[in-house]
Amino acid sequence: MSASHQDSLKPTVQLLPEVNRWPSSFQTPTKNALLSLRAKLDLPSDRPIVASGHQSIVFHPGIIAKLIALDHVAKHSGSASVWIVPDQDVVDPALVRTPTTEGRFLTEQMIRLGGESNLNAPSAVLPAIEIDQDLHESLSEIASWLMGYEHEGSIAEQFASATIGYLCELLDLELPILIYASELIASGAGTELIDAMFEDPRTAATKYNQSVEQHPDAGVRPLMMTEDSVELPLWRVEGHARTQVIVRDGDSIDRSNLMPTGLLMTAIMRSQLCELFIHGMGGYEYDQITEHWIRSWRGEELAPAVGVSATMMIEHTSDHDIPEPAQAAWIAHHAKHDPSMLGDQQAAAQKEELVQSIKTAKADGNRIKAAELFAQMQSLLQDTRSSNAPTLEQFRSDAQNARRASRSKELAKDRTWGFPFYSTEQLKSLKDQIVQALVESH
Repeated sequence: MSASHQDSLKPTVQLLPEVNRWPSSFQTPTKNALLSLRAKLDLPSDRPIVASGHQSIVFHPGIIAKLIALDHVAKHSGSASVWIVPDQDVVDPALVRTPTTEGRFLTEQMIRLGGESNLNAPSAVLPAIEIDQDLHESLSEIASWLMGYEHEGSIAEQFASATIGYLCELLDLELPILIYASELIASGAGTELIDAMFEDPRTAATKYNQSVEQHPDAGVRPLMMTEDSVELPLWRVEGHARTQVIVRDGDSIDRSNLMPTGLLMTAIMRSQLCELFIHGMGGYEYDQITEHWIRSWRGEELAPAVGVSATMMIEHTSDHDIPEPAQAAWIAHHAKHDPSMLGDQQAAAQKEELVQSIKTAKADGNRIKAAELFAQMQSLLQDTRSSNAPTLEQFRSDAQNARRASRSKELAKDRTWGFPFYSTEQLKSLKDQIVQALVESH
């Protein structure tokens, strides 16, 4: 393996804001209401809480970076670590994109670990699944962990427990407390926010949309509003169906089976359940909307948020001696029409004579003669192709391989492969890089 390829396998770490602006100490809350709520969710009330989280899927190293940072910050600040699972989201955790090889090329395929596909239901309401025992070798370890949690109450709990548990054991991290977005509202978390939304939904939604407008690059859509109805940042889940919560003027409000959308979830976490929230880069960006919304709507400040992510490539050596796909495709196409590209100069001269004769016939208005000459040229080209078939086939093969090689290089540079496809050494190196970056920040 070349030195440059080895360097490409090393993780690169990104921290936001600047490393010296990360808070390093936190105060345990003193309000009885907050302490009581935390106890109700089985969270400690005798020390601060640092939180992070992600959907319960087989995620990539950029998410592991949050888990590592959570562990480090919590330990060095004397805080508890909490991992929130957004199980109100519709995900298909058992469908894993897997790198494979065909010859010297890297390709991909989708492998299902078990169960059925999920297109509509939040993971909170789907049962844990039975894991297939005959899986890709690289998935065998995480599959074993998932089998150990087939008794969990939902597929979200199964995948969160297995993935976080496996990574914590592998990387020598303290297991964080797992909580789930589906539990928040039912436990009483966020009650004041929800009460205020239902009391004056139009103001809550207006302030929300104004905050979305302040951060157009975050990819968050505004809430729908009409003359007599307002959408709120809530889901209602009944059975396996998840629907938006629309409040209409004059209608009574149904508060049953509510779950928060993403921004409301982090608003609840940062207002009541933690003293610091660690996002990835995308979350750090869109949660600025949350801060702006709560500040402008409620006049309140949330617990601080920071961002961490990492980029790391899987181990694969790409070919570098194959031409660019566009060039190879051009050669394969034009060689069929240009005998000189096949080394047949005599046929090339004959074709040029026919081309000039065709032009003359067309200029004289002799369309029949031009058609006859064109047919002769096509016959010449067909004969040339037949006699040079191996060369043309090689050009076609080169073009195909160039396309495959280009795609292989793209896949090798993809940072979003699931963690089972990275070596243990790479993942431990990721931990070292994260910790080093955080240590340097204080």
